[in-house]
Amino acid sequence: VMSNNIKMLIFDFDGTIADTFMHTMKITNILSDEFKFKKVHYHEIDFLKGKTLQQIIKHLNVPVLKIPSIVAKARSELLKDIENIEPIEGLEKILELIKQAEVQMGILTTNSRENVEKFLKANRMETFDFIHSTSRVLGKNHGLRKLMQQHNVKADEILYVGDETRDIEAAKKEGIKVIAVTWGYN
Repeated sequence: VMSNNIKMLIFDFDGTIADTFMHTMKITNILSDEFKFKKVHYHEIDFLKGKTLQQIIKHLNVPVLKIPSIVAKARSELLKDIENIEPIEGLEKILELIKQAEVQMGILTTNSRENVEKFLKANRMETFDFIHSTSRVLGKNHGLRKLMQQHNVKADEILYVGDETRDIEAAKKEGIKVIAVTWGYN
């Protein structure tokens, strides 16, 4: 049951809606050669899921100045397989119930809009009112602020749903209540 003052739910995409984790790990290892950082080994996955994005970047020795290029290339690689990625199990039913409650739903992601749209179409999940893509991997709070302005909603009228510590931190910076899912990246 939704609170009467909640007008909008904003979802993260990777790991919250789409089960992209293993695809992302595969892409990370492919890009590690090109961008000269450590590969992710299978035995490290649980260890890395307990780390923040900044800690993962440090652990893998990712060259910080190359992060924008790495993200762009990763988005491009993911697009090649996006239609084969599965949604998080059981999420479709939850989204249908939220839609029936007449709450506006949208996606805020660092993934590309094209990837999200292809995924939603392939999985018949076109129930979202908007998709907002941001290139700010470490600044999702700016995307949340922009969405509040565009849709004329206040922080206390929004719930943000995410799977990473950076999702929680971004929502808190903007005074938005957050729902942290137990599946996904970390």
